[in-house]
Amino acid sequence: MAHTAPTVFSEPAHRVARWVLPVALGLVYGDWVAVNRRHGGPITGPDLAWGVWSALAFMAVCIAVVQVTRRLRRDLHALHALIRATFAGAALGFLYSQTGDDIRPVVITTLLVTAAVFLLLFYRFHTRAEA
Repeated sequence: MAHTAPTVFSEPAHRVARWVLPVALGLVYGDWVAVNRRHGGPITGPDLAWGVWSALAFMAVCIAVVQVTRRLRRDLHALHALIRATFAGAALGFLYSQTGDDIRPVVITTLLVTAAVFLLLFYRFHTRAEA
């Protein structure tokens, strides 16, 4: 007998969350990008515009990742984990790059985060797979 997690929310609640969560995360992400770009200085129009565009891009890619991974076969654990880890690593790398730091630590941090997220997600998907 396979163990399944209890369903706490209804299907309509999950459907709404699939759209609301990326929008909320995108707004936070865009604000964070704008803050990183201003380097502690005054708030400027270009910083705000960059934050808005970053938020919209984050939302679009996040929704695309959710839609693509929902359509993949469930037994493709590595592909699910790779797509989500790549998105997480790229988002963090872009966010870090807005600080103006040297590119080497940005790339190293991005690769380490992507690898760590991949391993965690692969483990989660693999251990929760149905027999």
